[in-house]
Amino acid sequence: MTKLPLILLMSLGMASAAIAQTASGGITMSTDPAKIAAVERHAQELKSRPAPEPQAKPSAKATSSHKAKPHAKKAQPSAKATAKTAAKT
Repeated sequence: MTKLPLILLMSLGMASAAIAQTASGGITMSTDPAKIAAVERHAQELKSRPAPEPQAKPSAKATSSHKAKPHAKKAQPSAKATAKTAAKT
């Protein structure tokens, strides 16, 4: 019975440590004028860049990944076969 509260306390401590580590990253605020100027310069450089060209356009003719099978001609019954079927009827 005494192990359960100990396990819960340890897991709570580990969870809070993990949350504290991930919360420190992200957006930060700075009052350093040099840093602010560098960020603003970088933003202006990004704005002045030309827009990237779109990705490769697909060709006008659609193609598939498998080859088309040639159409097989329907076999015409031979004269002998038609004579045999005619004789049976």
